[in-house]
Amino acid sequence: MQSRRAFLRSVATVGGLAAVYSGPAAAEFSDQPDDVTITGLTDARSEIETYQPLLDLSALEIRPSDNYAWKVTSPEYDYDWYCYWTFYQAQSGTTAEDSHLPDREPVYVAVDNGEVDHIVISDWHYSAQVVEDPPLYESTHPTLEVIRPWHGTRTTTSEGEFVSLADMKDEYPSWLVNGWNVHRRSVVDPPTAERRGNWWREDDQTNHRLAVLWHELSILGNPFRLDDWGQ
Repeated sequence: MQSRRAFLRSVATVGGLAAVYSGPAAAEFSDQPDDVTITGLTDARSEIETYQPLLDLSALEIRPSDNYAWKVTSPEYDYDWYCYWTFYQAQSGTTAEDSHLPDREPVYVAVDNGEVDHIVISDWHYSAQVVEDPPLYESTHPTLEVIRPWHGTRTTTSEGEFVSLADMKDEYPSWLVNGWNVHRRSVVDPPTAERRGNWWREDDQTNHRLAVLWHELSILGNPFRLDDWGQ
Protein backbone atom coordinates (compact mmCIF):
# COMPACT_ATOMS: atom_id res chain seq x y z
CA MET A 1 0.00 0.00 0.00
CA GLN A 2 1.41 3.37 -0.99
CA SER A 3 1.94 5.60 2.01
CA ARG A 4 -0.18 8.68 2.43
CA ARG A 5 2.91 10.91 2.33
CA ALA A 6 4.08 9.30 -0.92
CA PHE A 7 0.65 9.63 -2.46
CA LEU A 8 0.41 13.34 -1.67
CA ARG A 9 3.93 13.94 -2.95
CA SER A 10 3.16 12.13 -6.21
CA VAL A 11 0.01 14.05 -7.08
CA ALA A 12 0.72 17.54 -5.66
CA THR A 13 2.00 19.92 -8.32
CA VAL A 14 2.27 23.20 -6.45
CA GLY A 15 3.79 23.44 -2.96
CA GLY A 16 2.44 21.57 0.08
CA LEU A 17 -0.94 21.31 1.74
CA ALA A 18 -1.99 24.53 3.44
CA ALA A 19 -1.37 24.45 7.17
CA VAL A 20 -3.99 27.12 7.84
CA TYR A 21 -6.90 28.56 5.92
CA SER A 22 -6.09 31.69 3.93
CA GLY A 23 -7.95 33.85 1.47
CA PRO A 24 -9.51 37.24 0.79
CA ALA A 25 -11.51 38.91 3.53
CA ALA A 26 -15.22 39.59 3.15
CA ALA A 27 -17.73 41.23 5.47
CA GLU A 28 -20.83 39.59 3.99
CA PHE A 29 -22.00 36.58 1.99
CA SER A 30 -20.56 36.43 -1.51
CA ASP A 31 -21.48 34.55 -4.68
CA GLN A 32 -25.04 33.90 -3.48
CA PRO A 33 -27.34 33.71 -6.53
CA ASP A 34 -30.30 36.08 -6.58
CA ASP A 35 -32.79 33.20 -6.65
CA VAL A 36 -31.32 31.51 -3.56
CA THR A 37 -32.82 32.02 -0.10
CA ILE A 38 -30.82 31.16 3.01
CA THR A 39 -32.73 30.60 6.25
CA GLY A 40 -30.85 30.41 9.51
CA LEU A 41 -31.36 28.29 12.60
CA THR A 42 -33.52 30.89 14.32
CA ASP A 43 -36.20 30.72 11.61
CA ALA A 44 -35.90 27.07 10.57
CA ARG A 45 -34.84 25.26 13.73
CA SER A 46 -37.45 22.50 13.56
CA GLU A 47 -36.56 21.56 9.98
CA ILE A 48 -32.82 21.83 10.54
CA GLU A 49 -33.10 19.60 13.61
CA THR A 50 -35.16 17.09 11.60
CA TYR A 51 -32.36 16.42 9.09
CA GLN A 52 -29.36 16.92 11.36
CA PRO A 53 -26.79 14.14 10.85
CA LEU A 54 -26.21 11.63 13.63
CA LEU A 55 -22.43 11.41 14.03
CA ASP A 56 -20.36 8.54 15.38
CA LEU A 57 -17.54 10.38 17.19
CA SER A 58 -16.09 7.35 18.94
CA ALA A 59 -12.77 7.38 17.06
CA LEU A 60 -11.95 11.02 17.72
CA GLU A 61 -9.44 12.66 20.02
CA ILE A 62 -10.68 16.18 19.19
CA ARG A 63 -14.44 16.48 19.50
CA PRO A 64 -16.49 19.05 17.59
CA SER A 65 -17.81 22.08 19.45
CA ASP A 66 -20.79 22.95 17.23
CA ASN A 67 -22.64 22.01 14.07
CA TYR A 68 -23.31 25.23 12.14
CA ALA A 69 -26.36 24.93 9.93
CA TRP A 70 -28.83 26.66 7.62
CA LYS A 71 -31.51 25.84 5.08
CA VAL A 72 -30.98 26.79 1.42
CA THR A 73 -33.84 26.94 -1.08
CA SER A 74 -34.48 28.18 -4.60
CA PRO A 75 -37.27 27.85 -7.17
CA GLU A 76 -34.51 26.55 -9.46
CA TYR A 77 -33.64 23.63 -7.17
CA ASP A 78 -35.01 20.11 -7.33
CA TYR A 79 -34.54 19.81 -3.55
CA ASP A 80 -34.50 21.77 -0.34
CA TRP A 81 -31.01 21.70 1.11
CA TYR A 82 -30.04 21.44 4.77
CA CYS A 83 -26.37 22.25 5.18
CA TYR A 84 -24.24 21.44 8.23
CA TRP A 85 -20.64 22.46 8.88
CA THR A 86 -19.22 20.64 11.90
CA PHE A 87 -16.67 22.84 13.65
CA TYR A 88 -13.51 21.58 15.37
CA GLN A 89 -11.02 23.77 17.20
CA ALA A 90 -8.19 21.98 15.42
CA GLN A 91 -7.28 19.19 13.02
CA SER A 92 -4.31 17.22 14.25
CA GLY A 93 -3.36 15.28 11.14
CA THR A 94 -0.72 12.65 10.54
CA THR A 95 1.86 15.28 9.57
CA ALA A 96 2.38 19.01 10.11
CA GLU A 97 1.26 19.59 6.53
CA ASP A 98 -2.27 18.34 7.18
CA SER A 99 -2.70 19.85 10.64
CA HIS A 100 -4.34 23.24 11.09
CA LEU A 101 -6.57 25.54 13.14
CA PRO A 102 -9.58 25.34 12.97
CA ASP A 103 -11.41 22.64 10.97
CA ARG A 104 -14.88 22.68 9.37
CA GLU A 105 -16.44 19.67 7.68
CA PRO A 106 -19.62 19.65 5.54
CA VAL A 107 -22.72 17.47 5.34
CA TYR A 108 -25.38 18.58 2.83
CA VAL A 109 -28.78 16.88 2.96
CA ALA A 110 -31.03 17.09 -0.13
CA VAL A 111 -34.71 16.75 0.79
CA ASP A 112 -37.59 16.12 -1.60
CA ASN A 113 -41.11 16.57 -0.18
CA GLY A 114 -39.90 15.87 3.34
CA GLU A 115 -37.83 12.79 2.47
CA VAL A 116 -34.05 12.57 2.27
CA ASP A 117 -33.11 11.95 -1.36
CA HIS A 118 -29.31 12.00 -1.09
CA ILE A 119 -26.47 13.60 0.80
CA VAL A 120 -23.18 15.25 -0.17
CA ILE A 121 -20.29 14.65 2.22
CA SER A 122 -16.52 14.86 2.29
CA ASP A 123 -14.60 11.79 3.35
CA TRP A 124 -11.23 13.46 2.74
CA HIS A 125 -9.87 16.92 1.98
CA TYR A 126 -13.08 18.71 0.94
CA SER A 127 -13.82 16.25 -1.86
CA ALA A 128 -17.60 16.20 -2.35
CA GLN A 129 -19.05 12.69 -2.51
CA VAL A 130 -22.70 12.08 -3.38
CA VAL A 131 -24.38 9.26 -1.42
CA GLU A 132 -27.70 8.03 -2.74
CA ASP A 133 -30.09 6.42 -0.24
CA PRO A 134 -27.87 6.94 2.81
CA PRO A 135 -28.59 5.04 6.04
CA LEU A 136 -30.95 7.06 8.21
CA TYR A 137 -31.80 7.25 11.89
CA GLU A 138 -35.54 7.68 12.48
CA SER A 139 -35.98 8.05 8.70
CA THR A 140 -34.53 11.60 8.44
CA HIS A 141 -31.08 11.77 10.06
CA PRO A 142 -28.11 10.56 7.96
CA THR A 143 -25.88 8.33 10.10
CA LEU A 144 -22.21 9.10 9.57
CA GLU A 145 -18.89 8.11 11.09
CA VAL A 146 -16.36 10.90 11.59
CA ILE A 147 -13.00 9.72 10.29
CA ARG A 148 -9.92 10.15 12.46
CA PRO A 149 -7.85 12.31 12.25
CA TRP A 150 -9.17 14.57 9.42
CA HIS A 151 -12.85 14.73 10.51
CA GLY A 152 -14.31 13.83 7.13
CA THR A 153 -17.34 11.55 7.18
CA ARG A 154 -18.57 8.27 5.70
CA THR A 155 -21.82 6.39 6.08
CA THR A 156 -22.29 3.97 8.94
CA THR A 157 -25.03 2.05 10.72
CA SER A 158 -23.38 2.41 14.13
CA GLU A 159 -24.78 4.51 16.95
CA GLY A 160 -23.97 8.19 17.15
CA GLU A 161 -24.90 11.51 18.67
CA PHE A 162 -26.12 14.95 17.70
CA VAL A 163 -23.65 17.82 17.95
CA SER A 164 -25.15 21.03 19.31
CA LEU A 165 -26.54 23.22 16.54
CA ALA A 166 -25.48 26.82 15.89
CA ASP A 167 -26.59 29.35 13.28
CA MET A 168 -24.42 29.37 10.16
CA LYS A 169 -25.84 32.77 9.17
CA ASP A 170 -24.39 34.30 12.32
CA GLU A 171 -20.95 32.76 11.89
CA TYR A 172 -20.29 32.58 8.15
CA PRO A 173 -19.36 36.26 7.55
CA SER A 174 -16.73 36.14 10.30
CA TRP A 175 -15.28 32.93 8.84
CA LEU A 176 -14.79 34.73 5.55
CA VAL A 177 -13.28 37.79 7.21
CA ASN A 178 -10.84 35.52 9.03
CA GLY A 179 -9.68 33.93 5.79
CA TRP A 180 -11.58 30.67 5.34
CA ASN A 181 -10.09 29.14 2.21
CA VAL A 182 -13.27 27.83 0.59
CA HIS A 183 -15.11 28.06 -2.73
CA ARG A 184 -17.83 30.45 -1.57
CA ARG A 185 -20.44 29.62 -4.21
CA SER A 186 -20.30 26.00 -3.02
CA VAL A 187 -21.22 27.13 0.50
CA VAL A 188 -24.20 29.33 -0.39
CA ASP A 189 -25.39 27.31 -3.42
CA PRO A 190 -25.28 23.58 -2.48
CA PRO A 191 -25.75 22.13 -6.01
CA THR A 192 -22.52 23.88 -6.98
CA ALA A 193 -20.54 21.74 -4.53
CA GLU A 194 -22.25 18.61 -5.86
CA ARG A 195 -21.47 19.59 -9.45
CA ARG A 196 -17.83 20.65 -8.83
CA GLY A 197 -17.02 17.66 -6.64
CA ASN A 198 -15.19 19.69 -3.98
CA TRP A 199 -15.22 22.80 -1.81
CA TRP A 200 -11.81 24.29 -2.80
CA ARG A 201 -11.21 27.42 -4.88
CA GLU A 202 -9.71 26.73 -8.30
CA ASP A 203 -6.88 29.19 -7.65
CA ASP A 204 -5.78 27.12 -4.65
CA GLN A 205 -4.14 24.77 -7.07
CA THR A 206 -2.74 22.05 -4.81
CA ASN A 207 -5.80 21.59 -2.62
CA HIS A 208 -8.22 21.88 -5.51
CA ARG A 209 -6.36 19.35 -7.67
CA LEU A 210 -5.99 16.86 -4.82
CA ALA A 211 -9.72 17.06 -4.11
CA VAL A 212 -10.64 16.71 -7.78
CA LEU A 213 -8.40 13.65 -8.08
CA TRP A 214 -9.84 12.07 -4.93
CA HIS A 215 -13.38 12.72 -6.14
CA GLU A 216 -12.64 11.12 -9.51
CA LEU A 217 -10.98 8.11 -7.86
CA SER A 218 -14.00 7.69 -5.59
CA ILE A 219 -16.35 7.58 -8.57
CA LEU A 220 -14.22 4.88 -10.18
CA GLY A 221 -13.72 2.93 -6.96
CA ASN A 222 -11.01 4.46 -4.81
CA PRO A 223 -8.17 1.96 -4.14
CA PHE A 224 -6.82 3.94 -1.16
CA ARG A 225 -8.09 3.15 2.35
CA LEU A 226 -8.40 6.06 4.74
CA ASP A 227 -8.07 3.66 7.65
CA ASP A 228 -4.59 2.71 6.45
CA TRP A 229 -3.56 6.38 6.21
CA GLY A 230 -4.84 7.40 9.61
CA GLN A 231 -2.92 4.89 11.72
